[in-house]
Amino acid sequence: MLSKFKEIKIGKWIGLIFFLILIYGLQSSYSKLKSWLTDQQSLPLTFLILTGDMQHVSSNEVRGVLKEQKNRLNFFTLEIAQIQKQLEEMPWVYSASIRKQWPDTIKIHIVEQSIIAIWNNSALLNQAGDIIHTSPEGISNKYIRLNGEDEFVKQVLQTYLEVEQLLKVNKFKIKLLSSDKRNSSKIILDNGIALRLGKEQKLDRIQRFLSVFPLIKNKYDVGTIDYLDLRYDTGIAIGWQKGKS
Repeated sequence: MLSKFKEIKIGKWIGLIFFLILIYGLQSSYSKLKSWLTDQQSLPLTFLILTGDMQHVSSNEVRGVLKEQKNRLNFFTLEIAQIQKQLEEMPWVYSASIRKQWPDTIKIHIVEQSIIAIWNNSALLNQAGDIIHTSPEGISNKYIRLNGEDEFVKQVLQTYLEVEQLLKVNKFKIKLLSSDKRNSSKIILDNGIALRLGKEQKLDRIQRFLSVFPLIKNKYDVGTIDYLDLRYDTGIAIGWQKGKS
C-alpha cells in the first residue's frame, strides 16, 4: 500500500515537472517568435505603393513620414494610425488610407484637398469650408478670393456658392467676395464692377441686379461704373469711377 502511494506521488511530481518544462518551452518559443516577428530585419517593409491624384504632395514627403517610424518598419509593428495621423496633418492632404500587403509592402492612397477659394489672401479654403493654413502663392489666379472673419467662414462660403450659381447662369464671374463682422457682403465681378449686397436678401438683390443691368448697359458705359449699391428696397444706386461720371 505504501509502495503504491509512493508511486502515485512520484508520478505527480514527474507530471508537474513535465508540465513546468512544457510551459517554459512554450514561453521561450513565444518570446523567440515575438522577437522574430517584431525584428525589422525579419519582416521589413521594403516596398511602397503610393496612389492618388497628387499634384501638391510629393512621394518624398510621404517617404519622410515613413522614415520617422525608424525601427518599426516591420510588417507587424508598423504604426498605421500614427502614419495616417501624420499624413493627414500635412496641409494638402485631405485623407490618407493605409494598408499592408504580405509580406513586405505598404500601400498608401492619398486624397488631396479639393480647394475652392483663397481665404483672406493668406490661406486656402476647401469645399467643406475648412481653412487650409498654407500659402496660396503660385495658385492665387486659379481660385476665387473670399475674405471674412474666420469664425464665419462657412457662412461666407455658403453666400458665395448661392450667389455664384445665379451669376454664372447669366455669364457673370465673381473675382472677390468679402463679408464683414455684420455679415454684410460685397462682390467684385471680373469686369471690375462692385456689387454692394448688404446683409439681408442677398439672392433677391442679385436677381434685381440681373434684371436691371441690361438697361444700365444700354444707357451707360459700364466701363465707367465703380459700384452698384443694391441695399435698397427698390432701385439701385450707381457709383461712378472718379472723373468718369
